[in-house]
Amino acid sequence: MFRSLLVILFLLLCQNLRSQNIDIVKLDSDILISDFIKKYEISSNDFFILNPSFTESRFNHSIQNLNSKILAGTSIRLLENNVKNNEKISFISHKIKRNQSLKQISNIYGLNKEFIQKYNYNVEIKKNNILRIPRSIQANKMTEDNLKSYYVKPKEGKWRIAYKFGISIKFLEEINPETGSVLQIGELIAVPNKEEIELNFLEDDKNYFEIQKTISVSVLEKNLGLINNSIINLNPRILDNKLKKGIIIKVPAFTEVYTDVINLLNKSLEENIVDFSDRKFAIILPFRLENIDYDSINKSIPTLKNDKLLNISLDFLFGAEMAVKYYSDLGINVEMDVFDSALDKSKIDKIIFENNFDLYDFIIGPLTNNLFDYLVSSTEDQNIKIVKPLGKKQNPNQRIVNTIPNDSILFNKLIAHVKNDSIPSKKYIISDSKSIDISSKIKKIFPDSKQFYSKIDDSGIDTKTLVYEDLDSTFVKGKNVVFLETKEQGFVSNVSSILNSFINDTIEIVLVSTNKNNAFEGVNISNNLLSNLKFQYASTNKKIDIKKDKFFIDKFMSKYNYYPNKYTLRAYDLVYDLLLRVSNGSLDDYNVHEIEAQYLENKFKYKLSPSGSIDNIGVFMMKHENLNINVLIDK
Repeated sequence: MFRSLLVILFLLLCQNLRSQNIDIVKLDSDILISDFIKKYEISSNDFFILNPSFTESRFNHSIQNLNSKILAGTSIRLLENNVKNNEKISFISHKIKRNQSLKQISNIYGLNKEFIQKYNYNVEIKKNNILRIPRSIQANKMTEDNLKSYYVKPKEGKWRIAYKFGISIKFLEEINPETGSVLQIGELIAVPNKEEIELNFLEDDKNYFEIQKTISVSVLEKNLGLINNSIINLNPRILDNKLKKGIIIKVPAFTEVYTDVINLLNKSLEENIVDFSDRKFAIILPFRLENIDYDSINKSIPTLKNDKLLNISLDFLFGAEMAVKYYSDLGINVEMDVFDSALDKSKIDKIIFENNFDLYDFIIGPLTNNLFDYLVSSTEDQNIKIVKPLGKKQNPNQRIVNTIPNDSILFNKLIAHVKNDSIPSKKYIISDSKSIDISSKIKKIFPDSKQFYSKIDDSGIDTKTLVYEDLDSTFVKGKNVVFLETKEQGFVSNVSSILNSFINDTIEIVLVSTNKNNAFEGVNISNNLLSNLKFQYASTNKKIDIKKDKFFIDKFMSKYNYYPNKYTLRAYDLVYDLLLRVSNGSLDDYNVHEIEAQYLENKFKYKLSPSGSIDNIGVFMMKHENLNINVLIDK
């Protein structure tokens, strides 16, 4: 009963726990920004941080900005319950030192022992335990700053910053909507306006869990196998018995993970580096520099521009250079050696002879399959990981890291996605003559599905077409899932057009494919039709988010003077991920394999194959909607 009363008292008085929700206000009429911030009792600092479109820099504004007009219909972002009209008690955390008494602590802060005990009734005066020290009662500040700017420090990431400032990762992302999936060292972000002494501190000998659903402290302690009050003792700022979704808590080391939490130490490669040793790796690319006539370089420029392999090599190299730069910003020295394969086995022999591969953490390439396999067979006596960067798995050698998921991974991902759909649906399979095997395979998985095939003409030639009558009266009210299996662009165009004609208020048709290929991307394919059909498929990559990843794009363009393409982004994602994994343990560490990480366009999660190769199984589920292609959240 006493604890309940104390909790109520805290909730009424303790306002240093800032809101973790964003409100949207849509204006009915024009208003000056200066008048708006008075009306809604928000500081100008917070206004521009949350609404950066009204100033050139969200962390700096001018009088001219304040005198700007907000037009009717504009949506403005605000912190929920931004300012309270009652007094505040703020708190600081005090970590008890060895042999430190409550009297000594009270003398440090000029408070009597009873006043400190009032807010720490369940905390034992013991080394390393945390006390809440009442700071002072502050007068109302109708326009106090709730947010401030913060530069991301080395070894920091989203969850560490969120925990440090006592907020959820979700809220950190909401107040920084333009940040990418990975925070960059030196990046300027918004955080709660707290003094250093108010911040949570991280301990190396503890685990950190993110709460996945609202749950009581006592129930969570039981589920995690912890003794009573262990969570409260490690997290003294928790005022209620309920832990809300998104909260990050500190728990004893080696606490077993339960379904209601995520262990953040195993969630992020960047934030869980254990080995800060210098790194070294090599890339072998087909530049073919010996073919360039340097004496008449002007005549060679048109040839160089049209040399596809050379351009892919340069794009890949530039992406790798960016990865090296960002990785070194984490505080780890890294060296990259670059070799020219020249598409020549003798060059590979020379590279092997002149270099000590034992010095490398891994080798990326060569890009072509024949030279890649030649390098693998030529280094059988060396224990070096050789990474296949672009091609799909062909060689099962145990020293190979296959980074492109094979077709079976994509197939199984799409099938699992359809199976896990909670909405009942009828299934249909449409294929051409070259995809009959895939159609039969899907039929075995969904035995109640109906199969349709492209028309064969009188000469026995597949026309790669259907007609409306072939599917008339086929689809039922509700959801209909149609598998389309083909590599023919004309057939995709033909079928997507026919399927769209059957969609109405009662019939929903969802198009899927276990093998999404170039046939679904040709000039004759209507994105409008694919959006109407909510086309879904598994993919090895997604498109870079030009808003969230603007920081990277700007950095790349300022250095190389062109927009990063898929080879550049692939190289960046791959090299950065591999460097992080070797710094988290090694490329042979099963625990490191299990960590799923996604970057600008690619996702990585590895699994040891029966042959011993390390294979990437990380893929995205994609969906066409509203003329965009979006990533679906895994079910």
